[in-house]
Amino acid sequence: MVNNNKPTVLSKLVASLIITGCVSSVHAEIETRNEFSGYIKLDAIFSQENDGAGALREQALLTLNENELEDEEGDLTFSAFESRIKFSHIRTGTPVGDFSAVVEGDFYSGANQNIFNLRHAYFTHENLLLGQTWSTFMDLGALAETADFGGPAARIFVRQPQVRYKIPFGSSSLELAAEEPLNSPDPILPDLVARYTVKGDFGHLTLGALYQHINNEEEESDVDDTANAFAGRISGRLNFWGDNLKFAVISGTGLGRYLNFNDQTSFGIVDNDIELSEQTGFKLAYQHVYTPTLRSTIRYAQTTNDLDGEDTGDFTSFHVNLIYNPYKPLKFGAEIILAEKEATEANGFEEDLELKRFQLFGKYNF
Repeated sequence: MVNNNKPTVLSKLVASLIITGCVSSVHAEIETRNEFSGYIKLDAIFSQENDGAGALREQALLTLNENELEDEEGDLTFSAFESRIKFSHIRTGTPVGDFSAVVEGDFYSGANQNIFNLRHAYFTHENLLLGQTWSTFMDLGALAETADFGGPAARIFVRQPQVRYKIPFGSSSLELAAEEPLNSPDPILPDLVARYTVKGDFGHLTLGALYQHINNEEEESDVDDTANAFAGRISGRLNFWGDNLKFAVISGTGLGRYLNFNDQTSFGIVDNDIELSEQTGFKLAYQHVYTPTLRSTIRYAQTTNDLDGEDTGDFTSFHVNLIYNPYKPLKFGAEIILAEKEATEANGFEEDLELKRFQLFGKYNF
């Protein structure tokens, strides 16, 4: 009598192939991709007048804080420090979800600005981000295309360590983050940020909110005080007829290093108590596309500063450029930059500080 339940050699072989195939198919779904990219950029910058920091980085950042000596006015700078390298990693189909990671740096660091400077180092797991990258209080999509690295007045331009979670809602999203305390001398709480973005054919609109707990303890001066600082922003990009308009309005207390590279300190000490600074800024940038390879951007920005009821000087800037883009990775451009910081009794400047600059650049992405 034949036992039909007894496995045959053929059935064992088929089962083995099926199991092996299933296991192989599971592993085949995991895909990993690593990419190396970046760009080389050469800037040629001529400053007719530059009441800046006098530091090596002044060619990259619009900071006005001291009068330049008359015999030093008018100087030419060549720089390739903005050039950067980037490593990207993507892994999809893992048993616990998808991952990505980025490490990026430029050369704005060190005494001679030729040391690798860490810009980004973060990874994402689905909607969770951990590491150092742009602050969630920023709106990258509202930054105008310019030759100038640092941007205009009224700019939020900060990268810092953080934990961020993104909640998608169709074409919209809500992002919540706890970030490194940027302005507190003795931090005990992270900076908390919320950002809501709506996207569509019209462009995008972003709302942002920032909370900081400022804690300052100085035993020598008997200063032991805390303060709560709040700020908000509305920004975006509007598309029409092939052109676009980018804008931002930012206002709040204690912004400090978040705004204009700490052009206005986050707080002062008045009668052994923290007195938060107050700042409001706006910027408008219009980009016109002449042809598929030729375009221009014109933008104006202004920031008002106040500390303990005293005006510490308005900061304004104006940019206009022409950019030629004959091949997607390749760009050449020319830009005129004018900036001014108002002299007031509170900031102690003898006269208004000014910047007059002409900049040429060539950039190749790889």
